Amino acid sequence: MRNNIAFNVFSPLLFLKTKFMRYSKFKEKNVFCIEGDWTNNLKDEASIKSALDFLQHNSKVRSTHRNCSTVQEFEERIKTALQKTYSKYGLIYLAFHGTPGSINVGKRKKLELDAIAEMIMERASDKIIHFGCCSTLDISGWDLRRFLLKTGALAVSGYTKDIEFIQSTFLDILYFKHCQNSRKMSVIEKEMKLYYGKLISELGFVIKYIN
Repeated sequence: MRNNIAFNVFSPLLFLKTKFMRYSKFKEKNVFCIEGDWTNNLKDEASIKSALDFLQHNSKVRSTHRNCSTVQEFEERIKTALQKTYSKYGLIYLAFHGTPGSINVGKRKKLELDAIAEMIMERASDKIIHFGCCSTLDISGWDLRRFLLKTGALAVSGYTKDIEFIQSTFLDILYFKHCQNSRKMSVIEKEMKLYYGKLISELGFVIKYIN
């Protein structure tokens, strides 16, 4: 499976837009996390927040964590993540249950990638959007291309398979750490494959960007 996207340029404007999307403005990238409910049991305390706290305490990668249980909350959170206040938060981490092409927000409410892209509308030009969700990126290259163009994102990453919570959270944190090493997505991708190739294959982890 190819881990980048090459496609025809339709206009000079699109060429200029895509040319500069391969590099992050900042080498250091903090994490803005939006996390959904994993179960309907309010006593269940499963969360990726402790993993983000570990990352912050041990590698100085700052994070902001917000819970989300409705589509309206999700839209509010994603708009907050795109505000100038969070310009140095280059990683938007969406942690939800997922299915191909969508995430599950609230009680069985599916939110399609196109709907998320409409909320963002080209305002993610310096952001890596990471889906910590089962199978959300198990979609066509054309659909991923459309998501990148609609959001203006530097890259989109996530999983093409159903994943285990602990394994995937572990890989997410390693990924966020490597995202601090370079402004160029191809370098980050190369490092991830070099160090974690087996786990990447097992979980179906992919990074998609305009090359």
